Order: sequence, then structure tokens, then C-alpha cells
Amino acid sequence: MRYLLPVLIAFVFLFEGTWFQVLFPATGEIVWVPRFAFVMVVFVSIYKGAVPGLIYGLILGFFQDVVYSSLLGIYMFSFAFLGYSGGISYETVKNRPLLVILIVILVVSALEYLTYGIYHWIDYTSIPFTEFVTQRWVPSMILNGAFAILIFTPMRKLFNRLQQEERLKQV
Repeated sequence: MRYLLPVLIAFVFLFEGTWFQVLFPATGEIVWVPRFAFVMVVFVSIYKGAVPGLIYGLILGFFQDVVYSSLLGIYMFSFAFLGYSGGISYETVKNRPLLVILIVILVVSALEYLTYGIYHWIDYTSIPFTEFVTQRWVPSMILNGAFAILIFTPMRKLFNRLQQEERLKQV
């Protein structure tokens, strides 16, 4: 059970980069950007704390940079920073599903804005902001928000089970 979470995130990372592109090919006007593995990192951050979110974000961001990006470090920094930021919340947030989903959507939104901002700042992209928002950001928020809603209950059950196992090991 200890390795289930990293294996699950790795599987989702591979799915979003391979099968998702086959099942949902890009259209001319809309760009669907699945950040499913990052959504799971934000769940880790909320339920296990900011430091595990930072570590998972750092590792996932490194793989994102190496596999999918031509500039190393942007996703590693962004995933780690936002993974840590997503975990800075109160204990009561964990018990409120709407707040958890809202935090996940806000953090994924911040990721999209941050990476766009960095790419725009270093003149790596020439996409105007309004085009970015309408063609990439809105569809991505819908897609990743729907994914967060779908996996909320299974993830919460998984974290509750992991927490119970940790308590049993301490006894």
C-alpha cells in the first residue's frame, strides 16, 4: 500500500501523455491540456501536507520537463512551488469537498498562468493572452476540474486508508 500513490501518479502521468492524446485528439481551436497527475499532486498536498506536495511536485515536474518540455526547470519549479502552496491550508479544508475541489482548480489555474507567464516572459511563446485564455485555459480548467471531481472520493478514501495504516504502524 505504501507505493500505491507514487505508482498511481506515474500511471496517470503516462496516461495523460499517451492515451489521452489518442482518445481526445486536439482540434484546431481548442487545446485540451490534461494535468491529471498534477491534480493528484495537489490532492497529496492537501491531504498529506505541503512538504509531501513539494516533493511529489518536484519529482513530477522533473519528469514533465524531461519528457515533454524543451526547457528544463520550468515545470519542476512550477509543480514544486504550487504543490507546496496547495498544501498550506487548514485542517478543516480536508473535510469540505467543495473547498478541496476549489483549491485544486485554483492551483491548476495558477499552474497554467505561471507557465504561460514564464514562457511569455522569456519570449518562448508568441500566443496573445486572450487567445491563451480562450483556447487553452478555459478548456483545461473544465477538463481538469471534471477530473478532480471524478477522483475526489477515491482519493479521499485512499488518503484515509493510508492515514489509518500509518496509525497502526505507530501502535
